[in-house]
Amino acid sequence: MSIITLKQSKHNDKSVIKLVFDYDRDLINAVEKIPNCQWSNTMACWYINYRTDYRHFLLRFIDEKHFKKSGREIKKPVIEVPKDEKLVVKNNKSEIWLSQFRQYLENKRYSKNTVENYTLHVNHFLNYFKGENPEDLTNEDINKYVHEYIIRGQRSTSFQSVAISALKKFFSIVQNVCIDIDEFERPKKERHLPQVFNQKEIKRLLNSVSNVKHKLILSIIYSSGLRLGESVNLKLSDIDTRRKLICIRQAKGKKDRYSLLSESIIPLLKIYYNTYKPKIWLFENQESGQYSKSSVQKIFRKAKAKAKIKRFGGVHSLRHSFATHLLDKGTDLRYIQELLGHRSSKTTEIYTHVTKRDIGKIISPLDQLDFDID
Repeated sequence: MSIITLKQSKHNDKSVIKLVFDYDRDLINAVEKIPNCQWSNTMACWYINYRTDYRHFLLRFIDEKHFKKSGREIKKPVIEVPKDEKLVVKNNKSEIWLSQFRQYLENKRYSKNTVENYTLHVNHFLNYFKGENPEDLTNEDINKYVHEYIIRGQRSTSFQSVAISALKKFFSIVQNVCIDIDEFERPKKERHLPQVFNQKEIKRLLNSVSNVKHKLILSIIYSSGLRLGESVNLKLSDIDTRRKLICIRQAKGKKDRYSLLSESIIPLLKIYYNTYKPKIWLFENQESGQYSKSSVQKIFRKAKAKAKIKRFGGVHSLRHSFATHLLDKGTDLRYIQELLGHRSSKTTEIYTHVTKRDIGKIISPLDQLDFDID
């Protein structure tokens, strides 16, 4: 199997990321599908223009196994945030307002991740202007920051969107500012089809796991359509074997919801209870604490490798597969929306683009031709 080495370099006075690997026809076919990826005769390798999210970008098109190096592999970042830099100025209101902004978010019960990300983005914005008072900043300053730091710096659209959301929230609560927050908008959101495993791949994945706890974790995520964080937040009291339901408490958007508890999982649950005897959390570590997300991700990667599944996709693909397979079987989209906990039906409708239920009924025009194959 060919391993790709990523190297930052210069080509025609532009920063690029070189993709260096031994000849592999299958890998070349995959690389050719990467937008704006080109072959360079002078560098004798494929390359893409430099972008800060190049790891995340490349993992959309190439399986993570091709990036292993010295026992380590590149990982998709959860979210791109600026570096946590301390404000260097002291004789203005920036530090005070930043502290008050964090307090405001915490009082409004924003999630811990949102508080940290919003505060980091506002902190970085204020540092960018060398600690000037927020009262002295204008819309032109925000446009300058977006263009020079985010656009020219080739930050991702998700980075820009979070930055704009943070600044809009910040300038909506501070006093005596000259900024009109309605004048700047978030970028157009990139839309990517969800990565889905077929049912044969799911079966191979689950059959490749011998550890009872590990098998149960992956089985519940797939059979109930859970997010990774939701799976490790489950408590024993959230499992209702009699009604065959799982209660997901205070999930995304701080909403409670119910999802399915597969009947096939109940015997596995009993074996797991008798073997591990969890006390509070459904999945606990050796100190009886809450199981970590990274542990689940490691379990998934090992199972995927053992099952020889080459298709790209992480733990969240099990949730995508749950929704798509329900849709394939004719389940009403409104029920799937409820099970997944989507606020808007538009979010759930993306699965109509990957389901085979209706696409499979379409006959290719080639199938209607009588032609020779030898």
